[in-house]
Amino acid sequence: MVKQMKYEDVFEAISHPLRVDILKKLANRPMSFSELKRELNIKSSGKLDFHLKRLEGLITVNEDNRYCLTNDGYAALQVIDSLVKYGWQKRAFYLNIVVWAFVNTFAALTNLTLWLYLILPLSSAWLAFYTYWSIKKRRVLSI
Repeated sequence: MVKQMKYEDVFEAISHPLRVDILKKLANRPMSFSELKRELNIKSSGKLDFHLKRLEGLITVNEDNRYCLTNDGYAALQVIDSLVKYGWQKRAFYLNIVVWAFVNTFAALTNLTLWLYLILPLSSAWLAFYTYWSIKKRRVLSI
């Protein structure tokens, strides 16, 4: 029975860009130590060995003596892909809310008529559209 890694250990293992590159290479196909070293353009065998040891639990050596991903390794790659895909989108969504609040507060305090008839409707329409797009189309937030 394969022991599942703790999430702290997974995040520690994928905290270095070279280790993420190793996982991505191994997701394509199993590779030998020398193939990995060549594909990643690493000069030092010790450096590669160090990072491979840090990936213990996410990679394993198969019967052909090639490194390959474990189930946890594939799961770690999915986490990385999700962070890359949705991290900036969620920040952009929250930034739009902050900008909407700032613009409307400033406009309401400086020119109430302009704010009420132009800025509030337009900015609210934009925020409604962006919220719909973010939640329904891009699935940035799960509601």
